[in-house]
Amino acid sequence: MADHNPYRSYLKSLSVGGAEFKYYDLPALGQNYGQLPYSVRVLLESAVRNCDNFQVKESDVQNVLDWEKSQKGSVELAFKPARVLLQ
Repeated sequence: MADHNPYRSYLKSLSVGGAEFKYYDLPALGQNYGQLPYSVRVLLESAVRNCDNFQVKESDVQNVLDWEKSQKGSVELAFKPARVLLQ
């Protein structure tokens, strides 16, 4: 998780059994999150985690959040499946 990620303020910690885990608080991104299909939520998590404003831009994250509006046009999103495949 890089320091240049513009969504680092959404990075939270969770302690379980003495181990600490970090995760992005996706529902805090906005009201649209609750209306997203599960598969789009997985893509959103990947976009937020990998956002570097180079390969994955903030506008890409917004396109995923505004999924219903974005699906009517042609929108591309950098897909980094390494972690997504494990979910």
